[in-house]
Amino acid sequence: MALTQITGDGLAPSGFPTGSVIQVKYFQLTTSQTETYGTANASQAITNFTVNITPTASNSVFKLDANLIYESANAPHSTMFFFFRDTTKLANTDSSPGNRIIGISPGLTSLDSNSESSFEQATLTYFDAPSTTSAIDYKLGVMGRTNNNFFINRTVDDTNTDSFDRGVSFMSVTEIAG
Repeated sequence: MALTQITGDGLAPSGFPTGSVIQVKYFQLTTSQTETYGTANASQAITNFTVNITPTASNSVFKLDANLIYESANAPHSTMFFFFRDTTKLANTDSSPGNRIIGISPGLTSLDSNSESSFEQATLTYFDAPSTTSAIDYKLGVMGRTNNNFFINRTVDDTNTDSFDRGVSFMSVTEIAG
């Protein structure tokens, strides 16, 4: 086994075997946040869900993960989530028409009409190979077919009592040696 070169900043990127985790950055929201999306069918970044990371090598692969607890005021089944790399939408690349995103539309268990205690949840994973050593802003994005309000980490009718569900949402970016 070869020894890894140590530098003043830690391990040299070339010293990591392929598949090694080099660094992990994350954003975690433990409070409630309300978002308003006024444009239907528009790809929009969710406020605060941004992770800035500077790749240590141009051949790194990035694993993006997000778990979003929310309730939607309108049409949760018509809402999709995805990631941005800076301003580039990371999405399905099929050439046929339609919404080409990697996200998830909430499952049937989250379509309960109870706006007091049944929130939706979106869980996403995506692998990105940006081929750069410049800083990157990864963002969590949303697209809805209708204008919408999202209540992150809470339900629509939450009145700040113990009868209402609350959650914790996060986004993480893991750099993996290529």
